[in-house]
Order: sequence, then structure tokens, then C-alpha cells
Amino acid sequence: MNAIAHIDDAVFIQDQQVKTTSLKVADIFQKQHKDVLRKLESLECSSDFNERNFTLVEYKDAKGENRPMYEMSKDGFIFLVMGFTGAAAAKIKEAYINTFNQMAAMLYNLHGNNECIHIGAVVQLKSGGPIYTVSQIHHDNNGFMQNAEVLWHNKANLCRDVLPIACLSLETKNIIDSKMLNDFWASVNSYGMHKLNHSRNPNILAFNISQIYQCIDGLPMKSQLFAILMQSQSPHPVFMQHNKSIHSALFAKTIKCWIFKPVPLRNLGLS
Repeated sequence: MNAIAHIDDAVFIQDQQVKTTSLKVADIFQKQHKDVLRKLESLECSSDFNERNFTLVEYKDAKGENRPMYEMSKDGFIFLVMGFTGAAAAKIKEAYINTFNQMAAMLYNLHGNNECIHIGAVVQLKSGGPIYTVSQIHHDNNGFMQNAEVLWHNKANLCRDVLPIACLSLETKNIIDSKMLNDFWASVNSYGMHKLNHSRNPNILAFNISQIYQCIDGLPMKSQLFAILMQSQSPHPVFMQHNKSIHSALFAKTIKCWIFKPVPLRNLGLS
């Protein structure tokens, strides 16, 4: 189903939490948003569960008018879609939950202090080669780690493979950190930040990653780029949110963007 191909865009990280929205759920499951809102407002969950997993917010529709939607956690999403039935819905739910887990693993890897291979770890073959993210670990009959399912991006495609644990090593942080982050922001500045910034607000920067890949050659794989951008701090623009819908200042449409807080020009070496 075509909707499954867009699920990566439906899950985002905000305030160190992995979330989706009622608007994205309606889009992916091909439902009317008003029907999803009605379903949300009739859920028979406790007030405590509701408070922890659902937040009523506003978004701007195509006419620029404020409309209600809900942001929700993985638990909130699961509670909502329990009643969505049928084979097609089941496939979408499975893909949606897998995407939640992958984003949570990435977030855990960024902030955890982990010394062994685990779900969410960034690894590489001991012989070198691409950088992978571990999505599953398979154990043998004695409970020892045997193989790891790993993910990586080949251009626009998310690829999976199963590799022996013994062939993998944890990647060192500096490979996914300082040099690639410096190179990325230098490339964006060289191309022209104003040509890529979709924000109408001078206090935030909004970049669409797919557009950046179309405009700038030589960038790292998206899986690597996502990891380093979520660590972006001063003197670079400071990461705030992933995958937020922005009414573009460059195009006459709404576009999904990564949001950053700008830093003074002197910090970028442009003064």
C-alpha cells in the first residue's frame, strides 16, 4: 500500500519524545480527519492515560486557518487504532509501530551511555563499510546474541540485512558527529541558507531534507545525517524538532521540515 511508503514522514521527535498526530494518522489510513478526531474524543481511556498520551494543539490548514489536531505518543496511537480493522489497516499499523520503534531507538542511542551492541546502536562491520542502525537482535538457544537486523539508507530506499554480531563493532561518536556536522552546515551555507529556509519566522530555520539532497551533492546517507542533525548545537543551528509541517516561505504549499534555532552569523564564521 502506498501509504506505508510515507510512514517515515508521519512519526517525528519533539521534546525528546517520539510522536505522531491525528492529521498524519488520517492521511496514512486514508480517513477523514474529522472522523479521526471524533474517534479520539470518544476513547474510553482514563484521564491519566489521556493526559500522558494525547495533546490537543492547532495547525494551519491550506487556507491558513487554525484547526484542531492531537499529538500522540506510541501508546496513544496504539489505543486509537485498535479499532481500525482489515488486512490493509493491519499492515499499516505494523509499519507505523515499527517506525515508532526505530525513532525511539535512535533517540535512545543519542542519549544513552551504551557500551555493547543493542537496539538503536550505530554499528559498522569490523572490516569497514557502511554505517548501520540495529533494529533487532536475534539470540541463540542459550540466550547469547547471535545476529543483528540492521537498517541503512541506499539513496531513498530503507534497506535491511541480518549480520552476525561477531562481525560488528560499535561506531565511534566522532564519525557521526563533528566532521560530518561541520561539512553539512558548510555545504548549506555555501549553497545559500536563504534558498533552503522555508520558515517565515526569523527566529527559526526550517529545512526540507529531501530538497537539500536534491540541491547539494556529496551528503552522507540519510540515516547518518538524521543522527548528526539531532545533535546539532551551537556554533551550528540548534536542533529543535523533526518533521514539522511548515507553510513554506519558498513555495505556495505546506512542507515537512526539520526545525532549528539560528545562531548569530559570527558563530558561523560569516561576519
